[in-house]
Amino acid sequence: MQIFFTVLEGIEEYIEKGKGYPFPPPPLRRCHNHDCNKVVQFKKHGFYQRHLITNIYRDKIFIRRYICPICGHTISYLPSFCLPRFVHGLKEIIMYLERAFLRKGTLKACLDKLNSINDGLSLSRQLVYHYMKRFMQNLSLIQTGLRQLNPKLELPKATLSAKERAKKLVVMMKDEPDQENSFSQKFYETTNKTFLTLCK
Repeated sequence: MQIFFTVLEGIEEYIEKGKGYPFPPPPLRRCHNHDCNKVVQFKKHGFYQRHLITNIYRDKIFIRRYICPICGHTISYLPSFCLPRFVHGLKEIIMYLERAFLRKGTLKACLDKLNSINDGLSLSRQLVYHYMKRFMQNLSLIQTGLRQLNPKLELPKATLSAKERAKKLVVMMKDEPDQENSFSQKFYETTNKTFLTLCK
């Protein structure tokens, strides 16, 4: 099981400090193992590494892990700039989605230009198309998540096409300070999926 935590200092400091980063303390929470299901004080249980690709970094990062002292099941704390099961950073994925939905001309021309600007980060047309398709498949859930973050938010009208709604939603996610991180965290906490995971 993975739990998001907000990295206020930014990705550079998280990477630089590595295992020395001030991770959240071991949580007091109900164990997610159904056979255990007890409220326990989790214990530190080392680290594991996972890949992260952003426009400033392309390597592995450390992820803090905790263990239930009763049954041995583990949880890990994922920094807010990551998405579970996706190697690209959250900000970069949303940036590519925004450019792809708002593009003028072909997707290939748009990505060629964007890839040339973002040194060290190059997303293929197929991958961006996959992200776009997943995003559009989850429009209703994404709108619900944004509404929970801001009940006064004026959402795109249901009469718009799926692509037009997606275009407006991705801009809403990106426009407010830290909105993308907040939305991503809340969406995952509510659904146990990322906004790019196929939700049924």
